Amino acid sequence: MTMADRVAALFTSYPPGTWIDGRDLATVGGYAAWRSRISDLRRAPYGMTIENRTRRVKGFTVSEYRLVVKQTEAA
Repeated sequence: MTMADRVAALFTSYPPGTWIDGRDLATVGGYAAWRSRISDLRRAPYGMTIENRTRRVKGFTVSEYRLVVKQTEAA
């Protein structure tokens, strides 16, 4: 299983649209490479639609990602 496969499995283990903390993604995708794994998932053969948001929580910036599933895939 590749690192990208592991990150994809994490995304699909959550209900669609659930925001996942970047620190959790780093635990399965590698500390220094998890953002690259997300980039890999956005391209073929995965073709996943992954959104990112950042927000401030108690003075810290939190980076979160979520898998967006198209209506035809969810049905």
